[in-house]
Amino acid sequence: MKAEETSAYAYSDSATSNGVTLKVEWNEPVLGEPTTFHVSATGGSGIYKFNMEAPSYTNPDKLAYESVADPSRGEWTKYTSECESQDYTFTMMATGTYNFRFHVMDTKAGVTYLRTNTYIQVSSSEYPSVNSIVQSAVAKCNSETNGSDYSKALWLHDWLLEQLDYDNSLKWSSAESALTRSSGTCQAYERAYAKLLSAAGIENAETRDTYDGHTWNAMKLDGKWYQVDCTWDDSSENYYNFNRTHLYFALSDELMAIAHQGHNNIYTVEGYATPSNSLENNYFVQNGDAQQWVESYRNRIQENLNNKNTEFSIQADNSTYPPSIYGIQNGIIAYVMNQNEWFANGKKVELVAKTNDKQFDFIVTYPVVCTNHDWDEGVITTEPTCTTKGVKTFTCKNCKTTKTEEVNALDHDYSKNWTIDKKATCTEEGSKSHHCTRCDSKKDVTIISKTSHNYDEGVITKEATKTETGIKT
Repeated sequence: MKAEETSAYAYSDSATSNGVTLKVEWNEPVLGEPTTFHVSATGGSGIYKFNMEAPSYTNPDKLAYESVADPSRGEWTKYTSECESQDYTFTMMATGTYNFRFHVMDTKAGVTYLRTNTYIQVSSSEYPSVNSIVQSAVAKCNSETNGSDYSKALWLHDWLLEQLDYDNSLKWSSAESALTRSSGTCQAYERAYAKLLSAAGIENAETRDTYDGHTWNAMKLDGKWYQVDCTWDDSSENYYNFNRTHLYFALSDELMAIAHQGHNNIYTVEGYATPSNSLENNYFVQNGDAQQWVESYRNRIQENLNNKNTEFSIQADNSTYPPSIYGIQNGIIAYVMNQNEWFANGKKVELVAKTNDKQFDFIVTYPVVCTNHDWDEGVITTEPTCTTKGVKTFTCKNCKTTKTEEVNALDHDYSKNWTIDKKATCTEEGSKSHHCTRCDSKKDVTIISKTSHNYDEGVITKEATKTETGIKT
């Protein structure tokens, strides 16, 4: 890149091949305003076709370029019709370095690929770098959450959804576009959220569904992987009995595959890197909504339990929702049903709930009715002490019913040997007693008499003279 002396443009860059020279010219870029790139060629046939690649961006002092827009779509894939020159415009939106690549094609001259490769550094406090935006968001997140993985991931998820809207033109596809242009495809949501999670210290990875042409994030919360689709959560739909903007936050692979069926071909492959099997940190599980959904089924479930039904089904209340909605919601409900304790006639039962399209299927195991208990040898469940009784618990080998019996207190076991509690000195009496070998109790406390003084041979502390007596201490 060099400054121009006679051109109408301040800067230029060029490349030459087979007698054809490609030249790109521009003036001083201003962040937030369109920069015009005048692209022309000389030599060859004089009839050219031009192309501009999707620009890429990196943060200051970094060498990690990311294409700002999707290079496989739209204008970036097309050459102009035959002409002598072409003007392109692009608006740079973040402090950092942008990479621009322009192409020329002169087939008559045998030039099918000639490209310039230009790097432009820009800076403005009004247009911070992507990294600065991310760090600022994470700092605010840390100050407004309790610091848990879940609270940070949720805060950053919600913050991101406030920053951008889905780009229906499918042009913008980067963290730069998501965080500075407020627009982006699923790739933009995924990359921006990945940067936010990484800056917050949360391990994450990309889940790329090539079968459905979609991408989202996997994140590790408290040591477990979860799937999260910020793109599909960014919805204004309000047709359901829950917050639609969190439906795809912290899902298992199985539930995410309900919405993105291609994922079935991904997470079932051996060596899959982010197996997501838990719903412990799912949004609706954590905020209590899922438990409330379970409560709406409790009476129907309990009626079947009271009737000792071992297998039964219940129609889902949300069966009018789209499958990608009710399937995920019901999967979460089934998970929480299985976390609850269920009872029939006062005795705990084992209940397993599973989703089956628009209904829940249940399998229940009831305690065996025992007419003749066969008790085991019992286990001490509360240890007795010298002064308090203990508890021994017995379990029936047939029905697992338990019963308890008292275990007598142990009483004190005093040692026959004396324990010196306080050593006697020349000036103070001591004491001794018999201690219990199991606790701090003691008996037969006996006084030990003071000991007699036992003087040493003495030391001359004052020498005697002819006229004065000395002193020995």
